[in-house]
Amino acid sequence: MVEDKQRRKPTVSPATPGTSIARVREQGLERSIDDIFTEFRRSFDDLMRPFFPLYETTEYRLPTRYAQVDLIDNGDSFTVNAELPGFTKDQVDVQINKDGLAIKAECKEEKQEERKNYLHRERAYSSLQRFIAFPEEVDPSKVEGSMKDGVLELKVPKKEPKPEEKPRKVELK
Repeated sequence: MVEDKQRRKPTVSPATPGTSIARVREQGLERSIDDIFTEFRRSFDDLMRPFFPLYETTEYRLPTRYAQVDLIDNGDSFTVNAELPGFTKDQVDVQINKDGLAIKAECKEEKQEERKNYLHRERAYSSLQRFIAFPEEVDPSKVEGSMKDGVLELKVPKKEPKPEEKPRKVELK
């Protein structure tokens, strides 16, 4: 029996530092898994950015929030409701073409208080932006809009559908 146990000993030794198996484990596998998780986190952040408006900040850009928008299909037109809290209609820029609707709002404030022994300055900057691609063709020349209490409402009519042309048979010569 002792001979059987000696013969059954595993021939593979565990990985120890300095062996080729340990080096592969340190460099290849762990880095690959880290790269997979890093790429997943980046793609998840990109996916969730519209739902968490204050989330995007980078070292080189000021934070930009995305306006919360409702797009309602009324059959012959679309209604777009955008929440723009803290902005007046003079600070909002809306541009539309056949490809979509761009909403931008920007507010800059600067306060200065000067007294005998000190100067107090405060600056604030806020911006919102959003681009909406319509699922159907719209008529940009007939858009109507209004803004009340920080809510922008746009009525965007759809283009009249053109009658489908029936296929024509071509006579071959």
